[in-house]
Amino acid sequence: MDDFNRAYWAMTLWAGSYRPLIVKAWLWPRPRQAWYQFRLRTGGRLAPAKHLNLMLDSGWRTSVAAIWLIAAGQRADLRPRIERDMLAGRPRGHGWSYCTPLASLGTEADARILSRYLEHALTLPVEPEGLETQCQGEALATLRYLDEQLGTTYAQCFLDAWERWPGSATEDLAGYRKYIEADVVFAAGGNPGWRREMKAQRRPTGPV
Repeated sequence: MDDFNRAYWAMTLWAGSYRPLIVKAWLWPRPRQAWYQFRLRTGGRLAPAKHLNLMLDSGWRTSVAAIWLIAAGQRADLRPRIERDMLAGRPRGHGWSYCTPLASLGTEADARILSRYLEHALTLPVEPEGLETQCQGEALATLRYLDEQLGTTYAQCFLDAWERWPGSATEDLAGYRKYIEADVVFAAGGNPGWRREMKAQRRPTGPV
């Protein structure tokens, strides 16, 4: 069995599949969602680090699952891997970013990783349309979230650089913050509230 197939085997063993983690599980009825979260947290705690590293190395599908296993399992032992990838210019991929586990781990060590990433990332040009390898807006929103949780001010020193960065005009920090907060709730086994919110949006308001 090659590494690619080993990664898929590990994903199936510990997370089942990446598919529920692409929005779908957020919209499930709460009992089904809670059972899935329990499985994800259990898998995240039990998965060997070598399996998680292999999943991170084997494409976006297994990376999606690995990111959520790290977040849900509170796998602080994977923090050095996250830091290495963040500072090497690989903070995200299709359908995932390292902001989710950093927000879920939620310590000053995680805030410092985001700070070191932003020091460099806010000097980069805006990526061409269709290329998504960086996450400046999401990282700053995550850092602001951590500041609020920790009572720190790491994000403050990046606000001027953010305003100068050419891509800031099209980024929605408030929207990123909303998603990050929901991600943390979901990883911890709570109800992110998306299903309720969507039902409220669909509810007819009657004639005006």
